[in-house]
Amino acid sequence: MTASEFFGMVGPLFPGLEAVGATLALGVICAVVLTPAEKLAPAHRQPLVFRRELWLDIAYWFATPLLTRCVTAAVLAALALVVVLCIGPSNFPKEILTQGYGPLARQPVWLQCLEILILTDFVDYWTHRGLHMGSWWRIHAIHHSPEEMNWISSSRVHPLNDLITRSCQILPIVLLGFSAISIVTVVPLVSFYVMFLHSNVRWDFGPLRWVLVSPAYHRWHHTSDAEGIDKNFAGIFPIWDLLFGTAYFPRGELPKRYGLVGYRIPESFGVHVMYPFRGVPGEPERKKSRRDGETERRRHGDTETR
Repeated sequence: MTASEFFGMVGPLFPGLEAVGATLALGVICAVVLTPAEKLAPAHRQPLVFRRELWLDIAYWFATPLLTRCVTAAVLAALALVVVLCIGPSNFPKEILTQGYGPLARQPVWLQCLEILILTDFVDYWTHRGLHMGSWWRIHAIHHSPEEMNWISSSRVHPLNDLITRSCQILPIVLLGFSAISIVTVVPLVSFYVMFLHSNVRWDFGPLRWVLVSPAYHRWHHTSDAEGIDKNFAGIFPIWDLLFGTAYFPRGELPKRYGLVGYRIPESFGVHVMYPFRGVPGEPERKKSRRDGETERRRHGDTETR
């Protein structure tokens, strides 16, 4: 494998004009499909379009899939380079990332897609749960900062959060040999589903409420009500929360409040980017959970909005 062939292989990892087009297209699709749903079956009465934090969420809508993808792609490209050097450039098959390898790549695409969904959701459960612990919470707190949830607020993710999540999901998929076509098929479906889960709708999927994560189920993960703190980490299949004791989904109920417990992060993209790296006055340096953080802030007499 030559240097030009290597860059040709990892080049698609980085965003280009097609990524900008895909971002715009996804926004249009969500606006056309999810905004009417928020109007017809709202979980809570709130402004449909013009609301607080809208421009910040729009900035994240483009920054998350485009700018943060550059960071993620750079790390993955570096890992790919290490693999190529270990195997040897002359021994590394150029088609390995597109066609996959091993028995899993020889399966039907639909079966590979299902396996990828299950595997990545399991990995994401533990990655997500880890981001709620200790100093990792400062990275993930950005995603929990909106006090009014709708589909566009789902894009509010810190670049480090995106890097950690994507890397932990992609690495096992690539190492296990899944084909690129199956990965490319799954990604847009999962992206839309994430937007759907954050939309302001009250749907709980009725008899399937414990089979697939619903918007009502995920709302309990974003609540600042005490009973929902650090619950419902699963992104697609609630089975992980049931197995590991983090499920909370009372029938017919929705949370009353959302956002962070006891404090707010200023509504500024620059402040959000720097938040994991610098202390906020009055906030404890280490946070085991949002509930623990609230207790500690009250002990210090600091519960004002910052």
